[in-house]
Amino acid sequence: MQRRGRVFLTSLLVAALVAPVVLDRDGLPLSTYPMYSRARGESVSLVTANGLTAETDRIRLGLSVIGASDDPLVVAGELRAAVRAGRADARCAEIAERVDADREIVSVEVVTERHDVVERTLGGESLIERTVHATCGVGSR
Repeated sequence: MQRRGRVFLTSLLVAALVAPVVLDRDGLPLSTYPMYSRARGESVSLVTANGLTAETDRIRLGLSVIGASDDPLVVAGELRAAVRAGRADARCAEIAERVDADREIVSVEVVTERHDVVERTLGGESLIERTVHATCGVGSR
């Protein structure tokens, strides 16, 4: 009887794990982990903020400057939400306030950049397209 019980419970567990795949449905507590099982596109769009020098050189800003957090998912989500809601100008001003006064940055831009995934992975020139949503000055510079 104990062996039958173990076989039954094991079969039930296996069926529960396979059910989301068979039913093509995803949800808690069982998941097909679609973020890892779907094919990726050839390009990716990233919403970010850059600092610009007087010579218009772009400087990548760190997470703590862009979003006052060290969690990249939180920072990216907040910036993406601000752009979608039409608050890119306000978000740009907040970022500009956090820029270190010792840096050569004279303005900040909030942008969406589309990159070639393979080139970005290989460290090559991957930028396909850049859309500027907002530009704002830093301090009194």
